[in-house]
Amino acid sequence: MTKADKDVIFNQIATTYDFTKTNGIQLVSGRDFSKSFASDTAALMLSSTAVKLMGLKNPIGTPVKYHGNDFTVVGVFKDFIWGSPYYTDRPMVVAFSQGWGGQITMRLNPDNSLTKNVELITQITKQINPAYPVDLKFVNDLYAKKLQGEKVLGILSNLFGGLAIFISCLGLFGLAAYSAEQRTKEFGVRKVLGASVASIMQLLSVSFMKMILVAIIIGVPVAYYLMNKWLGHFEFRTVISWWIIVAAIFGTSAVAFLTVSFQAYKAAKANPVDALKYE
Repeated sequence: MTKADKDVIFNQIATTYDFTKTNGIQLVSGRDFSKSFASDTAALMLSSTAVKLMGLKNPIGTPVKYHGNDFTVVGVFKDFIWGSPYYTDRPMVVAFSQGWGGQITMRLNPDNSLTKNVELITQITKQINPAYPVDLKFVNDLYAKKLQGEKVLGILSNLFGGLAIFISCLGLFGLAAYSAEQRTKEFGVRKVLGASVASIMQLLSVSFMKMILVAIIIGVPVAYYLMNKWLGHFEFRTVISWWIIVAAIFGTSAVAFLTVSFQAYKAAKANPVDALKYE
């Protein structure tokens, strides 16, 4: 063992039975602690990161030293958020112990209401230690606190993103109105010569949709790169699915088309006599 190996710090948890089931943690191999195995008093479970760091090719059944005592690895579980979600967490070891104090982790019964579950938990904890008040914390609230900064960032991004879209639509609407005004006489001549409303709308809309297409070609790769760069700060993260990009492109195109089409339809339906009466 090298000095670097000795300097590695492990997260440690002491627990009893049903650790993975109660906490919703995925087992990679092996098993959880069980009452069926009396030897589990000297058993350990390791995280995937711990197994990789320790170089264990077949970890199940491997004897290891833990606090100077001999233990056996009985299970390997998938890494989960324990400390900060921004970086790779430390390797983790979970030991079986009924004598340590600490917190009680419970999984709520989905068949009961939240109120009934809380009442049952309060009764049980009061029986265990009536001298202390019951302090209940929900796991989803704890995770929400860890990601509070991202929640605020998401709200601000949606707010300013919506404002940017609104301002862009106003600008596009004004540009379409200006273009339609400049081409009023052209549209009047075309209508006199038999052009349909649809063809005139197409004349005005296509030129703007080409600009939208150019903006999409430039903007999508940049947005995809920046989003991946931001997600790269998280060890446990989602991926940007292709359908999200398609939906964003479709939504952007639809909003732009509706904005331009209103002015295009208005210009196409105008009376050609009004456009040509001064010529």
